[in-house]
Amino acid sequence: MPSQVAIIVRSKNEMPHLRTALGMLQKQTFSEFELFAIDSGSTDGSVDLLRHYCDADHLTEIPPEAYAPGKVLNEAIAPIPHEIIVLLNADAIPQSEVWLEKLICPLLDATADATFSRQIARPDSHFIVTYDYQRAYDPKKAGDSFFSAVACAFKRELWERHPFHNQGYAEDAIWADSCRVLGARLQLIPESEVEHSHNYSLSQLFYKKFRHGNALAKTEGQVSAVGHRLYLCMRELVRDFLFACRQRKLGTIPYNIAYRITIHAGLHKGLKEGLK
Repeated sequence: MPSQVAIIVRSKNEMPHLRTALGMLQKQTFSEFELFAIDSGSTDGSVDLLRHYCDADHLTEIPPEAYAPGKVLNEAIAPIPHEIIVLLNADAIPQSEVWLEKLICPLLDATADATFSRQIARPDSHFIVTYDYQRAYDPKKAGDSFFSAVACAFKRELWERHPFHNQGYAEDAIWADSCRVLGARLQLIPESEVEHSHNYSLSQLFYKKFRHGNALAKTEGQVSAVGHRLYLCMRELVRDFLFACRQRKLGTIPYNIAYRITIHAGLHKGLKEGLK
């Protein structure tokens, strides 16, 4: 009989974070899980490390061009019978030995249908990136519409009722919104914490947000009103500026401005293109 919990790791060139993450999985207080992995063309030794930790039939290798987040997740979940599915990005590092126990406890107690970990930025993250993570994962402020699949868990029966959408990105946000429509209870678990962040270049950040906006427009029909987007951008620019002043990080302000404008420009273009 298989264990009740399956952990699915997605990887592409995630060293050295992958080594640390897998090491932390071996230290978890809840150890009754099976590890599965999907590698999409790693060339840095990630796939060799996964072979060491996974059973041979638990590791799937796909070419980079075949990677589509929702499609890959659906194909990984479909053949496994576990009652609880845990997703962990290969570069997301659990910060304690009770990470998994805390994450799945509400599912085992039937007080939630899906849960997600609090994320903290890496020590070398840009000032504005760290600030965004602090805001997004503040238990007092995290909104009901927020969800991240970087480190999350959900009941298989919920996925069976509503699989991930197969095209585009923002698969976790779109999936979460659809699950809420079904009455699912999604919960942030502050005690289940992972380290995870990226210092994207501005061009990488623009492309990431463009893809998200494009997917949201195609699946949810979101509109891209220029006036509203400008309002949101200006409001956040003021907020970022005041925070940098309070923290006496005035030198970060030029990059903070470029970072925030890039996010909204990418989202706007993605939403606009997605509605065509």
